[in-house]
Amino acid sequence: MNVLLTRPLVQVQTLESLVTDSGHKSLLFPTLEVKSISAKLKHNQYDVVIFISANAVEHGLALLDQIHSTKIFTVGAATAQKLNDYGISVDDFPKQKPSSEALLALDSVAELQHKKVLIFRGKGGRETLKNGLEKNHNQVEYVEVYDRVTCTLTSDHKTSLNIFLSNNQGVISITSNENLDGLILLASQLNQLDKLKTYSLVVLSQRIEKYALSLGFTQVLITADISDQAIVTVLEGIDTLDK
Repeated sequence: MNVLLTRPLVQVQTLESLVTDSGHKSLLFPTLEVKSISAKLKHNQYDVVIFISANAVEHGLALLDQIHSTKIFTVGAATAQKLNDYGISVDDFPKQKPSSEALLALDSVAELQHKKVLIFRGKGGRETLKNGLEKNHNQVEYVEVYDRVTCTLTSDHKTSLNIFLSNNQGVISITSNENLDGLILLASQLNQLDKLKTYSLVVLSQRIEKYALSLGFTQVLITADISDQAIVTVLEGIDTLDK
């Protein structure tokens, strides 16, 4: 089965290998490119630092060295592991599906009051975490250290999509709403969006599922968690149903 992988090229290697090892054909169709933003800190003393994503760690690590903080939180396990890889300990993170809501629900975060909090994130994004923290009278600031921009259409995109659409059986991996927006834009440029919507999407959350359904996709499968292996597990489930 063909699997269209839409992550940025710098982040897709592990998933590509897992999909190929599971007996499927990986087709690269990156919809986003992650670019660093030159950012400066307003202060160097915070009670709490929160990282939204592994990208926030990758592009914000140099700034972290300038900060004196007492606690570090992340939105999920993958982001926590990224910090651990750099020798930085994380105080807490949601152990199940990562999200701002899950982080706010942790006792260690819910008990924060009147703290100075810095959130490392990409440009834009939801305000859920900031709003939730401010309800407990915390002072919250952002430092935006990267941006996600839609890829420029290339001949490689055209080749991958042609191969993918040549077979009626195929699955598209989507990891964020922005990722899906990029897919729609590039597929529209190739005049293939309507046909693409007849294929199944594998997504990482109910939020992405809801967004995909609102855009006209009708077959959306949600992973058990946000790991690469969870995506492959969904593919294996499709294989079982087809047999």
